[in-house]
Amino acid sequence: MPPYVSSALKKQISSIQSSRRYKRMSVKLPAFILSLLLTSLLSQSVTASDLRSGKWQVSLNPNFTNSKVIQFEGGAEADINEHSGFSIGVGYNFDQHLELELDFGSANGNYTGTRILDDGNNTAEKYNGSFYSSHMNLGLSYNFLKSWITPYVKGNIGLNYTDSGIPTGNLGTVCWWDPWWGYFCGPYAQTYTSSDLSYGYDLGLRVDVNPKLYLKGQAGKNYIDYDSGSQDFVRYQLTIGFMF
Repeated sequence: MPPYVSSALKKQISSIQSSRRYKRMSVKLPAFILSLLLTSLLSQSVTASDLRSGKWQVSLNPNFTNSKVIQFEGGAEADINEHSGFSIGVGYNFDQHLELELDFGSANGNYTGTRILDDGNNTAEKYNGSFYSSHMNLGLSYNFLKSWITPYVKGNIGLNYTDSGIPTGNLGTVCWWDPWWGYFCGPYAQTYTSSDLSYGYDLGLRVDVNPKLYLKGQAGKNYIDYDSGSQDFVRYQLTIGFMF
């Protein structure tokens, strides 16, 4: 065989062998990376299983409530718009499963009301209004898994305060320290308010990012026992929490 043919053949064989080695590596490399990721996740789930056990936590909770139409006696109604709110929670993790939390929050919103005039014809009159609400809830959560990521169910009970923004027709007096006038008192229009029992449930997912930080997302129903009857509201909430 001529020398130049032998040399070309050797180069071709070498090229084929290199290509085969590269293909074997390209097949093994993704499998190796996947194995590392799975090992990391499994080890993390084992070591993170006691991340929250025996720890206090503080949470920041933006939330969103769906619209709701509430019917009242005599044909009156309030069409409450979608609205957002915010709450702060303080809680304690008894173990990997049980979590108790006290939650304080407030929200502002708008509504379209329908009032029935006492004019002999029961004339319906539309008007726009705004409301303010605040709550204090005690909630108990059960985390289904011990791992760093777990679904959970939560039940809560508490007190809800609502200021309808509707004047009662009475005037009150309020006093304050004014930077220009000093101690000053003046009239204000009193509005209809109520303090009512509230309770509800949520389903969600918790992720313990590290020993200090956790995230939550949940959806559920909240019931408020007004004098006119119990009303349910669908609410969604995100949580950024800190453990210590």
